[in-house]
Formats: sequence, structure tokens, C-alpha cells
Amino acid sequence: MTKERWLQRRSEDPYWRMAKERGLPSRAAFKLEEIQRRWRVMPRGGRVLDLGASPGGMTAVAAEAVGEEGFVVAVDVEPLKLERPNIVFIKADVFEHRLVRELENVLKGGFFDTVISDLSPRHSGDYDLLVQQQSDLLARSRELAYRFLRRGGNMVLKAFEHPTLRTFERETATSFRKLERYVPKSSKKGSSEIFLIYLGYKGGVQQGLPVNIQNTCMPEKLTAVNTASTFRA
Repeated sequence: MTKERWLQRRSEDPYWRMAKERGLPSRAAFKLEEIQRRWRVMPRGGRVLDLGASPGGMTAVAAEAVGEEGFVVAVDVEPLKLERPNIVFIKADVFEHRLVRELENVLKGGFFDTVISDLSPRHSGDYDLLVQQQSDLLARSRELAYRFLRRGGNMVLKAFEHPTLRTFERETATSFRKLERYVPKSSKKGSSEIFLIYLGYKGGVQQGLPVNIQNTCMPEKLTAVNTASTFRA
């Protein structure tokens, strides 16, 4: 597809136009808005981890949902296109070991109420490679959720339909009270995109990680963290 054709298709996209009118960084905001309206995955005053946050469409929705009493930690190798008092940005790739330490520094012993992942694999003509990248991103998102999600918290993962996805869903569902599969109305037509919405984390020992406890700690001061990265999802 030529750049001119791509720009034309984007300009004809009603969700892209609405995002521009509302000053939102991307149309992804509407996907999370749909999910939030239906399941209330992010509580007022809550703490949200947003993986693959750039340019910040979902981050903006999360920041509005939790309000001034809560905060959002946005993680990406690319910068956000918004700044708000209740957003902490960590420039990092999700596989970097330092990310865990940075998250611990922000939480100061606490936990997130919600983990969101909008991570996507690199574009490639190799289908098997794309499936492997998708599987790795989902597994890493789950690993971080098991480490930092409070008992009773929620996890929202973007995925793309592929043969091994159901296995991941079943394995992960045992750690949550309920799983919902959802395709937002704002998803592009013809896309294999789907959101896995896990509600009510049961906590406990997962993948050798410590038993989770209720989050009782808020960071005293929100500051941006910059972490070098070599991986782009």
C-alpha cells in the first residue's frame, strides 16, 4: 500500500477522526473506552500498568478513568504523545530485566489494580515468526501481571487469533475468576484482533513469583523513568 493510499484510508476512518477531534493520541483509546464501559476494569483511584502504551491512546483513557487519586504507569520504547500529572512514563522494552526494578521503585511495595497490554509483534511476512512474537508478548504481559497485579485485579490483553491462542487463554484463565473474549466495535474491519479480559485475579504463587497481597501503598511522587531499550513490539 502506498503512503498516499494509507493516509487516505486513515482520513476516512471515523475513529481516527474522532480521536483527532478529541485530542487523543490514537484510535486505540476507543477500544479501551468500550471495555471500561462494559466491565469497569479500572477503578477510580486505581493504579494501572499500560504495556505498549505509545502513542498514548489507551493511556489517556486509563488516566481519565482512575482520576487524580490514581495513576498510570505507561511502558514503551517510543515516547508518549501526552503528559498528565497522574502518568508515569518508563521508556523500556517489556523484556528488559530493569523494568521490574523500575516498577518496584514506582509502586514502593504496592500492586496494580489493572494491567493492560496493547503490545503487538513486529510486522513480518513470516507467519510463524509473528505467532511466536505474539506468544512471547502475551507470556511476558502475563508474567508481569502475576508479579504486580493485586488479588482481585483485572488484566486486559490485546491478541491476534492464531492456533495456539486458546491454549494460552485456558492456562491463564485458571488464575482469574472470569475470562471474557471481546472484539471492540472500534477494531478495524478484517482484523484478527481480539481482547482477552481477565477479571478477578486469584493471586497466589505463579511461575515462581511471590504470593500477591492487597495494594496499600501509593507512590509519594510520580516521576518519569527512562530506561534504554533495544526491542520494539
